[in-house]
Amino acid sequence: MFDGMDYVYEVYLERSFSAAAKKLFISQPALSAAVKKVEKRLGVTIFDRSTNPVSLTSAGRVCIESIEKMRALQHNMLNQLNDLSEIKSGSVIVSGENFIASFILPRIIRAFSQRYQGVQVELVESHTHDLKNQLLEEKVDILVAHDFDPELFVSYPLSDETLLLAVPAAHPINEAFADAALTDRDIKNGHYLDRGCPRVELSAFSDSFFIVLKKGNDMYARAMQLCENAGFAPKVRISPDQLLTAYNMTKEGLGVTVVTDNLVRVMGSETRCCFYKLAGEDTRRRLSIGYKKKRYPSSAMEAFVDCARSVYSV
Repeated sequence: MFDGMDYVYEVYLERSFSAAAKKLFISQPALSAAVKKVEKRLGVTIFDRSTNPVSLTSAGRVCIESIEKMRALQHNMLNQLNDLSEIKSGSVIVSGENFIASFILPRIIRAFSQRYQGVQVELVESHTHDLKNQLLEEKVDILVAHDFDPELFVSYPLSDETLLLAVPAAHPINEAFADAALTDRDIKNGHYLDRGCPRVELSAFSDSFFIVLKKGNDMYARAMQLCENAGFAPKVRISPDQLLTAYNMTKEGLGVTVVTDNLVRVMGSETRCCFYKLAGEDTRRRLSIGYKKKRYPSSAMEAFVDCARSVYSV
């Protein structure tokens, strides 16, 4: 990338000259001078410095789009060159939302790193919607998530998840559904998967306060769809960013929430929630690993996918 554009891109990422200077380990005046030099050379103003945080001008947006395209091309070139070394070096950028990055990816990354010690793994965490956009823009190589569009992505299944309703143990409604209530031990032992395991109608909980993730999260869409299927709009008490946060709030009695069996399995044994298997449709989702269609999948990327499938025995 030509001289100075890395500085421009860092200011764009940080939305601040001072924050970018710290990341680059240079002084703010030196960074400002370098960016002004780029602007003078191009004959445009890239940043609107009158806003807080710093924003892009129209010309700046064109510059950033071009920089990102050049970075993607450079990354693909390095991937192809590294493939000639039989996966002895190189890098792979792996992404997932917070829960996946915390509880799913570590096992895969450990197995991959043990086998391919020379390949650097970079981890990116964000919301699924944002990460799918980054995947399309080739800012990340691989994503572990749900519901990949086959027109846009190549994906491989890893495991299926069951959606469960988590209810505070002290909630009075549990008395009415004592025969259907499940403990965390029932989830970990797989008893909820038995054909005879009773299901409950989500509509029975329509008067309860719900904890629903913020819009843009996969579980937000799924929880809202389940409520719509049950014929009601949930009374949302609070909307956290992460599923783990929602679950912890339910344990504190703030409301009921939709969780996954995978989440319950990785948590310690507790008795602060009752869990219910839900009746109706849309109560399962598939966890998959994927990458952008019509891009060059490096050997490191393909090896990471194979490793993930091996870890989950798919």
